[in-house]
Amino acid sequence: MRDRKSDTSHRRAAEIKLGRKLKPGEVVDHLDENKSANKPANLDVKGRGEHTRAHNKTRPLSKLRRALRAFSEGRKDY
Repeated sequence: MRDRKSDTSHRRAAEIKLGRKLKPGEVVDHLDENKSANKPANLDVKGRGEHTRAHNKTRPLSKLRRALRAFSEGRKDY
């Protein structure tokens, strides 16, 4: 389990940058993907869905998704 203080420092930094509290469903994203770099210029606030979509674009497909794609394309290499 993460230390609660370090777990929320990026959220506090984003609130200072925005000049307001974060809304429910808003997520703070580290632009350089370094979770310890909490400088305001490195933080971006997004809605949860937008954040998930952005990260899913860069993640490799799971074995199941690859198999489903191969099957739907009629390939036998799954």
